[in-house]
Amino acid sequence: MNKKEQRSTAIILLFLLSLLAFELIAWDWWRHGPSARLDAAVFRYMERLVAGHPRFTEFLSLAGILGKSFCLTAAVIFGGFFLARKKDWAALPFLLIMAVLGCLLLEPVKDWFQRPRPLPDLPGAKGFGFPSGNAYYSFLVYGSLAYFLWPHTSRWWSKSTLLLGAASAVTVVGMSRLALRLHWLTDVLGAYALAASWVLLNIFVSRKIKEKLRSD
Repeated sequence: MNKKEQRSTAIILLFLLSLLAFELIAWDWWRHGPSARLDAAVFRYMERLVAGHPRFTEFLSLAGILGKSFCLTAAVIFGGFFLARKKDWAALPFLLIMAVLGCLLLEPVKDWFQRPRPLPDLPGAKGFGFPSGNAYYSFLVYGSLAYFLWPHTSRWWSKSTLLLGAASAVTVVGMSRLALRLHWLTDVLGAYALAASWVLLNIFVSRKIKEKLRSD
């Protein structure tokens, strides 16, 4: 097995693991398993955190803007212009497909599970809670950008900054949803798992198409 085949196999395995993680998270809260106690414990901790550290909560609320639609749209546009400037015409359509179709995927999933939010009467608590939309979209967009921009960064510090920036943005958005008490922990973790499976599937397909085009 050559390196290309090994990488493709690793991507498929990670895709299956991500999809399995999403299914296990969904199944466990559906049957009120151990994750329900974890959700309640994290929710109580966040209530104490909000009460005792208002400035930290304000910071998370502000950082949560990274998961808003206007910020994510701007990030996709920036990534598209960057790839176009680098003349990476193979990656550009996949970035757009990954973002647009990935966004369309979420609402049917939410409607299927119909999980209520922790505090439905809070401002901003619209629609169902599982999986968290902001956490899902942030992983989808920033994860996709990190993957497609990676080949165009040649220095170790720029690669490290790219990965650290994407991971930090995704983490902060997820924490902001918990701090605002708009989602349970499993809402956020399920969103990460679902987004990871979608991103990995598109990465696998994009790699296969690129290999096919190069061989023709």
